[in-house]
Amino acid sequence: ASLSFAFREHLAYTGFANEPVGEGLVHNGSFLNSESLPHFCYDEGRQLTDNNDRRKYGLGPAQRLPKRDDVAAHANNLISCDADWVHFAATLSTDPDQIALAPGYLQKTWTEGGRRYFQYVQDTPILDFFSFQSARYAVARDHWHDVALEIYYDPQHPYNVQRMLAAAKHALDYYTVNFGPYQFRQLRILEFPDYAAFAQSFANTIPFSESIGFIADLRKASDIDYVTYVTAHEIGHQWWAHQVIGAHVQGVTMLDESLAQYSALMVMKHLYGTTRMRKFLKYELDHYLEGRAGERVEEEPLALVENQPYIHYRKGSVIFYALQDYIGEDKVNAALREWLSKTRFQQPPYTDTRDLIADIRAEAGPEYQNLITDFFDKITLFDNRMVGVTAKKLADGKYAVTMHVHAAKVYADGKGKETPAKIDIPIKVGVFAKATDGEEQDEKPLYLAKMPVADGDSTITVTVDGQPYEAGIDPFNELVDRVSGDNRAPVKVE
Repeated sequence: ASLSFAFREHLAYTGFANEPVGEGLVHNGSFLNSESLPHFCYDEGRQLTDNNDRRKYGLGPAQRLPKRDDVAAHANNLISCDADWVHFAATLSTDPDQIALAPGYLQKTWTEGGRRYFQYVQDTPILDFFSFQSARYAVARDHWHDVALEIYYDPQHPYNVQRMLAAAKHALDYYTVNFGPYQFRQLRILEFPDYAAFAQSFANTIPFSESIGFIADLRKASDIDYVTYVTAHEIGHQWWAHQVIGAHVQGVTMLDESLAQYSALMVMKHLYGTTRMRKFLKYELDHYLEGRAGERVEEEPLALVENQPYIHYRKGSVIFYALQDYIGEDKVNAALREWLSKTRFQQPPYTDTRDLIADIRAEAGPEYQNLITDFFDKITLFDNRMVGVTAKKLADGKYAVTMHVHAAKVYADGKGKETPAKIDIPIKVGVFAKATDGEEQDEKPLYLAKMPVADGDSTITVTVDGQPYEAGIDPFNELVDRVSGDNRAPVKVE
């Protein structure tokens, strides 16, 4: 069956509200997405989630997402409750001095009645998820193989345009080699004004906030290159959402947001090296810990995350980065390729985290099965500390470094109750020379290896070739440690 449906929307703002309103429709830089359009379904995202509020209105406890074993819920995907893959075309009109954009390929443009018109058609099915933007844009164009790259930006904000183009090429290089082909003939990044600080990935179209990309000041070399990171993250969604989309059940945001985080982390690792990743991982870890402290319903393991950003973004970054360090980046990517090959452009019933984790387990081998359980199926917290470290110069010019470490692991339930657990994975231990920049950006590892570590207090002694400056247990903050700042300590040379 088919149905023609028309609607008219009128927006009017009077006076001043307590919070910003109407920021999507502005005189230069409008950004609207498909959430502003009618949908033929019940939108669970509008429900009250705070249980105190729900009790006030006589409602039962909040259920943020259907349970993972809810068979009926697998008929819907994360993005839409009333459509699967759709055919998309749009005709937009705007002011005569602006460019209007939507997903798909531009078919024609014309001027009529003092308005400028643009017609877009996407020639392959896409998710029921799209954006509309209009602004007085300058356009930077490049290409990656046969894919057209375009950056639409305010002419006053050219600072990071070339950085974004370079990041797009790095991301497409890595993702196509390790995950599979990019499905479109173009990739566009579109600036919108600083009324919000996010980027969002639609089919071949990425709206990107002025504040987190186009006016970012990255002239200090030691700063996190978040422009490249966000660009790589959003391009990652062209695979993790726009090729494979999970069922609308627990864990679904691990399958798009956590995998986009992992994808971007690998781009960053290969661009900047492993030592520079610590600053980013520590940032993500600290924000995960802060988020779980403010949880108002119940924390879930990563595999059952219920659209909780502090879990699927922050914890997801740490977990997937650690996973590739333990079982191997090539094995993580092989598992992702295998899972993608079975679920690419899947129709209902949609995939869930059990499918991906099964493929990761198949690649990992028997020695890492408990680690995978700890990472994905449990809330696992470490307490790793470098209690003290000394070094003694030897006759041959080398240094004997003695590290006094503490290591512990607990499992937590969703309300925070903890149960002691035994450490059953090797933990990385490192000794480092002094960094010339003073910020760990170019520190030289004198010793770096994973080793069995006893529960509680223990002593580790290693010999290094150069003068040690600092030593650490889990020195790059790859494990979910409740206190991230005590993993390292300065070396006292005797």
